Amino acid sequence: MAPEGQGEPHMWIALAAWVTSAAAGTLPGQVDASSPHFELEQAYTEAEDYAAFQRLEQRIDALLAEAAEDADLYWMKSRAMFEQGELVDRSAGIDMVAHYQAMAKSSEKGLELRPGDPHLRFAHGIALARLGTTKGVLSSLFLARDVEADWLAATEGSYASLGGEEALPTDAYHALGVFYRLVPDWWIVQVIAGTRGSLDKSLEMHEKAVAGRVSIDSLKELGVTELCIAESRGDDAMRARAMATFDRALAMPAHGAKHQIDHQHIRGMKVDPSMACEYSRDGQQDLDRKRLDK
Repeated sequence: MAPEGQGEPHMWIALAAWVTSAAAGTLPGQVDASSPHFELEQAYTEAEDYAAFQRLEQRIDALLAEAAEDADLYWMKSRAMFEQGELVDRSAGIDMVAHYQAMAKSSEKGLELRPGDPHLRFAHGIALARLGTTKGVLSSLFLARDVEADWLAATEGSYASLGGEEALPTDAYHALGVFYRLVPDWWIVQVIAGTRGSLDKSLEMHEKAVAGRVSIDSLKELGVTELCIAESRGDDAMRARAMATFDRALAMPAHGAKHQIDHQHIRGMKVDPSMACEYSRDGQQDLDRKRLDK
């Protein structure tokens, strides 16, 4: 569903149902023992470090060698690759552009088998977005419209992993929130990319994501947008709100390296709020308008 539809009753009914079911311990579309590839879902939930997700990708590749027509395996492979990218040692010299290109190809193969599938489109959008932030947002604006379209389509999905680590549509809202913050709100971006950023849209998307599932990363990104708005508009009330959101995230126990990194980044932004608008989990972005004008 499109993020502009604030007045659509069915959207709020669906969101209320999501929150109610989450409180009861079961999320819409949540994996259970009858789900396809339940053993891979278990491995995804149990994995905590780079090596574990790398082994999971290898297991999926072995299955694809025997069942290349199984569309689900392609988003599962893409997801394992994404998690590796979030945990990789950036000083290790790994070619992350090639990594995310391979991730995009995996989701594209799945979409050939199952066109329009929300989970595959979500994975495809993530791969393109990470290519963009790896190369630099301003040098990758040609990808922006496709990323936005993929993630808007993914808001129609209904899925939750075994432990709730990944969920649709919540994670699609989360991703769109980051997108609308990092893509500049400049008229020239609209001309080049066919879309543009919006801090107000970013805030709306992150609020929906947190309403769906409160987690360290959802609170972190909500706080980043709140702090970016505060820095951009000189809004002291929003700055206080951002710090309170960050404190909520820091109060949650960090399970695994991924959340430890999130806690580290939150502490960094509390010390240096100027980082917020250009923050990306895989590296600060250069959003200097002069670079685009050149």
